[in-house]
Amino acid sequence: MSSAVPHVQPAPGDPPPGLAREPIRVLAVDDEIRNLEVLQLALTAPEFDLRVSDDSEAAQTLARAHRPHVILLDVVMPGLDGLALCRQLKADDDLGFVPVVLITGLRSSKDRLRGLEAGADEFISKPFEAVELMARVRALARTKRLYDELRTQNHDLEERVIARTAELSAAIRELQAGDRLKSEFIANVSHELRTPLLHVKGTVTLLRDGALGTLSGDQLRGLGVAGEAVAQLERLVGDIVDFGDTHADSIQPTPLSVAQLCGAAARAASSAAERRGTQIVVQLDPGLPDVWGDEEALTRVLRHLLDNAIKFGPQRATVWLAATRTLGGVRFAVRDRGPGIPPTERTRIFEPFYQIDGSETRAVGGMGLGLALVRRVLDAHHVAISVDSVPAEGSTFWFELSLAVDQL
Repeated sequence: MSSAVPHVQPAPGDPPPGLAREPIRVLAVDDEIRNLEVLQLALTAPEFDLRVSDDSEAAQTLARAHRPHVILLDVVMPGLDGLALCRQLKADDDLGFVPVVLITGLRSSKDRLRGLEAGADEFISKPFEAVELMARVRALARTKRLYDELRTQNHDLEERVIARTAELSAAIRELQAGDRLKSEFIANVSHELRTPLLHVKGTVTLLRDGALGTLSGDQLRGLGVAGEAVAQLERLVGDIVDFGDTHADSIQPTPLSVAQLCGAAARAASSAAERRGTQIVVQLDPGLPDVWGDEEALTRVLRHLLDNAIKFGPQRATVWLAATRTLGGVRFAVRDRGPGIPPTERTRIFEPFYQIDGSETRAVGGMGLGLALVRRVLDAHHVAISVDSVPAEGSTFWFELSLAVDQL
């Protein structure tokens, strides 16, 4: 039998302090009608919403419908006893956190241990005091309500996290699409620029060599300036193409001579150094072993670091390209005597197109791709780039390559 028991008219007075106005839903299960009547009398206050059942088999269905804050179970019942019912309730996903109180005349430690093993939260011995029963039910109901509030908050938080994650994923996809379009646009424009640039370069070379007629001294000097501008433009276009094409699959590592690598980079940066009156000093530890990497790509890295040091350092200064032996390989470092890099800018300088001075009146030109290309090439080598800088004293960019013998 399952039934709803009407409340007895409560005595005047407010609910005890701290309890919500929503009634405490209680389910009592006992095969003895007399025991259920006693529970009814004990829980007559308006703060309790009591449902009873004398059928342990039907109690679980009633629990799902009533969604109690506390369940009171008799232990000794025919068929499905209180311990078995307690185990079923605790195994239920919807009811597993509802506190269960076993009301029993069994007092031995062994009986209580069996109750704990079944999942019981509290024990009340028969005969019980109504005041004690109400106090236990109130305390357990408060715990259940706190759990319900926490679960609701967690559910709301999970929904917000899911919604926010979806928003961020959509934003990332938009950014990736934008970056892809930008990269494709830059790559296409750069490739298209190469053909007319080759024509300009070829024509300037023919004119300078006298293949198209004799030129005056002033005309030859003008062609020299034009030739340097074409070479600079060619390097910029090449950097853009390389930036778009550089990835892990494009790297072809081989054993590299440190001396040859540093020498090639110094020669590639010599024109820029001459224009600024800068001296490039190459310092190598004696007997350095071969390193592992892509020669063309790493030459570009060192050339860009040297160009950066030349460009931002004072005129007629010195920049250093050093290679030293370390425990893990060979460290390459490019040092200048420039103004230094503010700490807040030391990560941003590796972003594509970023420049510390982005104004139209900045003293140093460029597209802001050099250091971005450096990091992209080194990322493709699984190598980190680091920078040490002191204001007004200069900066050192360095990275470490593994030994070729360790890779073969």
